[in-house]
Amino acid sequence: MNRFARLSLAAIAVTPLLAACGGSSDSATDGTLPPSDVQIIAVEGIAWNASSYTATATDGSVDILGRNESSLPHNLYVVDSTGTQQREFIDLPQRGDAKVQSFPLAPGEYTVLCLIPGHGNMKSTLTVS
Repeated sequence: MNRFARLSLAAIAVTPLLAACGGSSDSATDGTLPPSDVQIIAVEGIAWNASSYTATATDGSVDILGRNESSLPHNLYVVDSTGTQQREFIDLPQRGDAKVQSFPLAPGEYTVLCLIPGHGNMKSTLTVS
């Protein structure tokens, strides 16, 4: 067997191994989404998929699923009516990322933001009961 044939066979053998690598355990790689109280999705056009969301707090917290269906990176922050930003946030660096974060939220109205420079129009309302 010549050198080219050996290299070709080696490449064929390694390809399935490389395909098996990758993916965060937080992401929804199998098509199912983790359970959450509300889903907030980043879409093309530097926007959230809705201008307002509602959720019910359970034991003083709300589980938010953030998902990135955009070609740009995003993050998801929650700010209360006094302007206080929650310590928790969701990082969505690439298309297909889907992560759930529990936020300690009392009933009230909040703002959901992406704080990446230039993403200022990614502002929606979250009403928690």
